[in-house]
Amino acid sequence: MTDMLSPFSAVRFAGTSLLVLSFMTASPALAQSNDEAFDYNDNDDIIVIATRSRGSVITEVPPIVELNTEDIASYGVSSAADLLEELSAQTSSSRGRGSGRPIVLINGLRTSGFREIRDLPSEAIKNVQVFPEELALQYGYRPDQRVINFILKENYTGFSIEAEYGTPTSGGQGKSELESTITRIGKNSRLNVNVEYQNQTAITEAERGIIQDAAGEQVDLGRFRTLSAPSDNLELNATYNRSLGKGVSLSLNGGYVYDKSRALSGLASGAIDIPASSPFAISPNDESLSRYFTQFDPLRRTVETNTIQGGAALNGSLSSWQWSLTADYSRAQVDTATDNSGDLGALQAAVDNGTANPFAVDFGPLLAPPVTDHARSVSNTLNSLATVSGTLLYLPSGAVTTTLRAGYNRQDLDSRDISGGVTTLGSLGRDNFNAGINIDIPLANENIDVVDAIGELSVNGNLGYSELSDFGGLLEYGFGLNWQPVDGLVFTASAIGEEAAPSIQQLGNPVIVTPNVSVFDFTNGETVLANITTGGNIALPAEKRRDIKLAVNYSPKWFDDMTFLAEYIRNNSQNVASSFPLLTPEIEAAFPDRVTRDSNGRLIAIDQRPVSYSNVRSESIRYGLQFSKRFSQQSAGGGRRGGRRAATPAETPSPVTTDASTQANDKAPDRETPNGKTPATANGASSSETPSRSERGSATRGSRGRGSRGRGSGGRGSGGRSHGGGWRLSAYHTVHLDERVLIRPGVEELDLLNGSAIGSTGGQPRHKFELNGGWFKNGLGFRIKGEHQTATRVNGGLTGSDLRFSDLTTLNLRVFMNLDNRGDLTEKFTFLKGSRISLRVDNIFNDIQDVRDSSGTVPLRYQPGYLDPVGRYVEVSFRKRF
Repeated sequence: MTDMLSPFSAVRFAGTSLLVLSFMTASPALAQSNDEAFDYNDNDDIIVIATRSRGSVITEVPPIVELNTEDIASYGVSSAADLLEELSAQTSSSRGRGSGRPIVLINGLRTSGFREIRDLPSEAIKNVQVFPEELALQYGYRPDQRVINFILKENYTGFSIEAEYGTPTSGGQGKSELESTITRIGKNSRLNVNVEYQNQTAITEAERGIIQDAAGEQVDLGRFRTLSAPSDNLELNATYNRSLGKGVSLSLNGGYVYDKSRALSGLASGAIDIPASSPFAISPNDESLSRYFTQFDPLRRTVETNTIQGGAALNGSLSSWQWSLTADYSRAQVDTATDNSGDLGALQAAVDNGTANPFAVDFGPLLAPPVTDHARSVSNTLNSLATVSGTLLYLPSGAVTTTLRAGYNRQDLDSRDISGGVTTLGSLGRDNFNAGINIDIPLANENIDVVDAIGELSVNGNLGYSELSDFGGLLEYGFGLNWQPVDGLVFTASAIGEEAAPSIQQLGNPVIVTPNVSVFDFTNGETVLANITTGGNIALPAEKRRDIKLAVNYSPKWFDDMTFLAEYIRNNSQNVASSFPLLTPEIEAAFPDRVTRDSNGRLIAIDQRPVSYSNVRSESIRYGLQFSKRFSQQSAGGGRRGGRRAATPAETPSPVTTDASTQANDKAPDRETPNGKTPATANGASSSETPSRSERGSATRGSRGRGSRGRGSGGRGSGGRSHGGGWRLSAYHTVHLDERVLIRPGVEELDLLNGSAIGSTGGQPRHKFELNGGWFKNGLGFRIKGEHQTATRVNGGLTGSDLRFSDLTTLNLRVFMNLDNRGDLTEKFTFLKGSRISLRVDNIFNDIQDVRDSSGTVPLRYQPGYLDPVGRYVEVSFRKRF
């Protein structure tokens, strides 16, 4: 069966997982318990005094992940962006139109965009909280993106430089990167400036042994085609944040990005008709000769992008209400130059009259040189949003909170395409006025008797409306439920509906024709080089989607630092805008006008501009476990670690008032309030502030003992500084129950789990496994990240060729060493103070998907070099902090 693990892959993936887990648990310190050091009765009533932790988020929704300072250090990353990459399994969303990247908050506040947090050094981050999609509504976003909150240290100054170099073990390419960051965080301000340069060289088809067709072999075509184009990238990013007093803060951000890639597309080519009467004819009949011309340089495709970005965020409070104003602007100019084969008219005429040899190497002026098509697109995007959130009223069950939002977005896209000497201009614009409301109603929270009977229960709802200048009015709505029947067990359910317009790029990108693209033709069972047209499709309609999500988050008392998560998601969308799918016989029958074949039925061109699917349905279950433990010793005066008892007032972290107390709290991270909420405020109020009514009510419920244990990992208590390290492991399994696409009524529905496909890598794998873990102690650590997906197949139809795509297992390893923790090394070599060296190996097994047709042959288009030209990749890096 194609959706089952192959024996070798299953053993390899499971064996690796068990090896990592056994290695992590091998430390004797893991078996130690300090519970016997405390004499208490689990049945005792305990009164907890709640305080609010600076920068965290108040919500009934439990976090998926919480990290403290030491947890963050165990990842061995340089920046917030690197940390997000490591947490991708926990921060990505499977819902709706989500981009995958989470919503980012800083100290519980909205930001103007991801750029504000991207380059902050990991050493400046005190805590990280990852929340599910339901929390996004509270900050004025759609509920299809997860939310990650970065809580920064109150005082930090640093300057760092980092250099990286990597190469595939198969050779043929080098990647280098230089980066420098300046960061200063004070009591009332924050400054972060980052400069980064990246360069990579090319990988050609010849360097990966790509087999060419007969005509390509004659000219060694692989030397003139790149699998991975050489590129240069330069990024500048700066952020400044300032407290303006009275709880108001302002953030300003600006950036510039330059990127240029230069791909080789092969040699000029064409078909020459040779009449039987020609003196150079080798057949008594007329024939056609398809050949490449070496007379000119290789064809090139150059893409140059210049992007200017700027943003601002203003956050503050008015009485008990929190407000924010955010704006973000970007201007992106993309210039594309594509070489195409020149005109063959003069050469064909000379061959017809017998004065030119069609097999010659150099035709002189008879062969026209390649022509270059040019395309330019300039997009301007402005997004602005105002939000107000606070307590609407009080019920016996608790506070009813609401978030109001209103925004204005403007998008412009101007394009110019010069092809064959003909200039085509395009211009699109879109105004978007939008508003919405979200409300959370507690049904059982402060009403103690009800809570004791059924646990904590709340419902929420949201409604939004957008007026678009090109699509009219679009509606969005949703509702949900959160239920915590017992400590550590939380159920959530939500449903959302949305009408959404296609992006302005999908509608109006300039038309570009790229020649000589390798394509597998299912109908004829062969690989061809075809001309591919890309660009926008102005006829795309607005999408309607409906999502349902059911989830459970369980952190049992009897197993510290373990969390079980499971979620069920069902999506049903109509009029879905999508890139052009894999050209199977089903797709060609549905879009016959997008495919061009010659008189012999050979595929020569595909129009791959976006299309719209009438209906898309998906259904999946994802579940997993997160484990984490410490094996550190604590200095004298340390508090209890890993216990199950709720904190007493004496153990509650003191208010943050001095630099020293900030540093102490960095070592003893903030934990949950007694009501099971994450102890935080949307405006980052310090812990010295008076708790809200809901917090006061929750804090006196000693009989339930809520908040007796924190989610995530890390030490507990307010004891002395811990030394050593710990380990962390997470594993997830996704099962796709249903994946179907209806292109339009009257066309057979595509079943992506049973032979249909819309992507170039086959159908939808039924199973996906994810493994993420790490070990860290005294400055030395490693991280692993693995994924496994099961095999799929693509039906070729009655006359076509079936393809079978094997399962795929990738495992990445990163080992790092902080030299400050390695004895007296930095005393002997003072330059190494504040330094870290890292070794990274991606795709350790060098596993590349194996694709074969019905006869067991690998099609030329699916040679390993095409599917993954990089393969196993090794990189070393050196980072120094001053």
